Amino acid sequence: MWTGRLRSLRWNVIAPVAVLVAALAAVAWFDLARGSSAEPPPLLGEVGTPVRGTFVPPTATPVGARPTPKARPTVEGAPGSPAERDARRRADLLLLVAGLNQLKAKDGTYPSTDDKLQTLCNYKEFDKGCRLGEVMRSPLPQDPLGDPISNGYWYQSDGQSAKVYASLEEDIAAEQQCPTDNVDLQKKANLICITIP
Repeated sequence: MWTGRLRSLRWNVIAPVAVLVAALAAVAWFDLARGSSAEPPPLLGEVGTPVRGTFVPPTATPVGARPTPKARPTVEGAPGSPAERDARRRADLLLLVAGLNQLKAKDGTYPSTDDKLQTLCNYKEFDKGCRLGEVMRSPLPQDPLGDPISNGYWYQSDGQSAKVYASLEEDIAAEQQCPTDNVDLQKKANLICITIP
C-alpha cells in the first residue's frame, strides 16, 4: 500500500522542494548559532560603511611654469652661517668659470656633456667637469655642506657654451633663480647658475 502511494508521488517536484527546505533550515540554524540576523552587509556607499575618498585629478601646470622648490634645511654644526656658505658657493662658481675659460683657451672648446647635466666631478670616469683639475691648481671646489650629489655643483655644456649651477640655502628673488629644463634641478631650492660665454 505504501509502496504504491510512494510511486504515485511526483518526485521530480518533491525532491527539489525538499532540498530547498533543507538549505533554508541550515541557513536558519547557522544564523541562530551565530546569534545574529541573516541580513547581508550593507551595499558599498550606504550609511555606516567606509567609503573611499573621492579622486581629485591633478591640476594641469601652465606652460612655462616652474614648480616651487622646497627649502633646503640648514645643517646643524655646519661651518659658518647659511649666508657665508652661500657666499662661498657664489665664489666657487666664479672659480669654475675661470677654469672652464682656461680649458677653452687650451683646447678650443669647453668639455662637452652633449648638453646633458652632470655633477661637476663626482664620477671621475664619467663627469666632464673633472677636466677642470688639469688647469686649476687646487682641488676642485666642493659644496660647504658636503654630500656632493645632493648639495654639490652641476655642469652642462655643448662644447661652445657652458653652464655651472649651485643651490643656495638662503632665499633669493625669483628673477635671480636659474631657469632649467632638468627635472632634478627644478627641485633644488634657490638654484643659481652662470652661463658662459
